[in-house]
Amino acid sequence: MRIAVIGGGASGLTAAGSAQGADVVIFEHAEKVGKKIYITGKGRCNFTNACDNQTFLQNVVTNAPFLRSALARFTPDDAIELLNRNGCATKIERGRRAFPLSDKASDVTKALWHYAENNGAKLRIGCDVRSIEKTGDMFEIRYYDGTEHVEKFDRVVICTGGVSYSMTGSDGSGYALAEKFGHSIVSPMPSLVELFTDKALTSAEGLTLKNVAVRADGIKPIFGDLMITEKGLSGPIILTLSALAARREFPYKIYIDFKPAMTAEELDTRLLRDFSAQLNKQFKNALDLLLPKSIIPYIIDRLGLASDRQVNSVTKQERRSLIDIIKNFELGVIGNAGYDRAVVTNGGVDVKQVDPKTMQSRLVSGLFFGGEVLNVDALTGGYNFHIALATGYVAGVNAAGATNE
Repeated sequence: MRIAVIGGGASGLTAAGSAQGADVVIFEHAEKVGKKIYITGKGRCNFTNACDNQTFLQNVVTNAPFLRSALARFTPDDAIELLNRNGCATKIERGRRAFPLSDKASDVTKALWHYAENNGAKLRIGCDVRSIEKTGDMFEIRYYDGTEHVEKFDRVVICTGGVSYSMTGSDGSGYALAEKFGHSIVSPMPSLVELFTDKALTSAEGLTLKNVAVRADGIKPIFGDLMITEKGLSGPIILTLSALAARREFPYKIYIDFKPAMTAEELDTRLLRDFSAQLNKQFKNALDLLLPKSIIPYIIDRLGLASDRQVNSVTKQERRSLIDIIKNFELGVIGNAGYDRAVVTNGGVDVKQVDPKTMQSRLVSGLFFGGEVLNVDALTGGYNFHIALATGYVAGVNAAGATNE
């Protein structure tokens, strides 16, 4: 049984390792395997989340039901055990996030390559797969590595990734290969990505706001930290929002609550106390105890008050307007930082055309898919990396054991 795995990332390496007993060849067009792994989790590689399967699926944004079978077959505990067994000690941190003990993403790559190599997988790097055709029961792969070659295989597993971080080799080539076999591609969109806003908070660039909330129409408030960037917003809750709104058309409105732990009434009480202690101060200097200094000018501008007003002249109605702005600071989202800065891709091979129990194409016997090339994506926290591992594992196991229909 000869199996071609197209793509040497997390999913491809896992597929190559799990295709036990088969003659596996990995085709990777970059100069080394696992290039995207090296930058995952800021170089630390949060490779899974040690939660139960129900919690895991609640963090999947697109097509969670499709992943139920793969997750049952390859759990977060299985991912941890696989890495430990292949030389990568691991640890669990806040939020159940699993990392290599060394904090080096390269150790994850080494462990996954060790897993594949132990199964006898052969690696062809710098190979550009030009086409895949099926004649009878065999797949004919035409590839170029300086010269053109043609090889035949019994099974093919496409693990080429999406289009995020193209410098790592994720160029969407798998979509074209899948389309030639009749598969529908859900148009890709950047996900887990910085958002650009209509009003840049330039003087506050680089500021991280702790324990705030952000919401959009149809999306419940998301609590946590955000960071102000040159062109808009980033940080954990913004990445989450970008995933939930990945297919939303621009522009759309979002609202920041700078004090989500306080009700409007509690915030009013707090303001009255702060103002009473600073009656003779200018308004612009009376919010320092409540808000970061670099944000205050934008709040005052939105309120429409002169910043040099005396605190003792602020009316009850103006105070109420101030509270509304602090708890509902509106910005328009006009775009995002694009694929080269998006953590993952939303979109890909339509999962309706893939068997969730085997990852085999419903259209072409012997053709399998794994990882980000599929239209599945999740929030941050190790979920996306685990999806790559689990779907790759299931694809490899079933490719090695598949029979022609």
